Amino acid sequence: MVEPVMPGDTVLDVGCNSGYIVDFLPPNCTAYGVDVSTELVKKAKRRLKDARVAAAERLPHADKAVDVVLLGEIIEHVHDADLVLREAARVARRIVAGSTPHEAGHWGPGGKRAPERHRFHVRCYTEATLRETLEGAGLRGIKIDTVVQEGVPQMYIFWGSPA
Repeated sequence: MVEPVMPGDTVLDVGCNSGYIVDFLPPNCTAYGVDVSTELVKKAKRRLKDARVAAAERLPHADKAVDVVLLGEIIEHVHDADLVLREAARVARRIVAGSTPHEAGHWGPGGKRAPERHRFHVRCYTEATLRETLEGAGLRGIKIDTVVQEGVPQMYIFWGSPA
């Protein structure tokens, strides 16, 4: 997911957890974060330049405030993924990147019950529906890769440029 991040970039990690993204960024990056968990933001503040409690739907950052916005395992959890992606595109100067589980449309609202490990997911994506969602949010030059482990698709990694 961090492949498009370049040395020296400013990065906003949406759903930053404890701020561990810094372990994966190239040199000299400045990382910021938001998360809905007060406890996780307290931990993230020790590792990131700044971290705030905020919803992905209302990022507390100015337009084009950072080079890259990361959405690692976020869009399957929120009720309005289009809004989250538009917010990410608003804040990003260069790239919006993220990941979401590969479920090939086998479950979700109106469908089969989600596997227990995905009980908090609101939706799932096929590559086609993910591309449609990313394009609908105004992202361009979209790239989607599938991570496969032991022959089984595990997740999609995606990125695109704000329009």
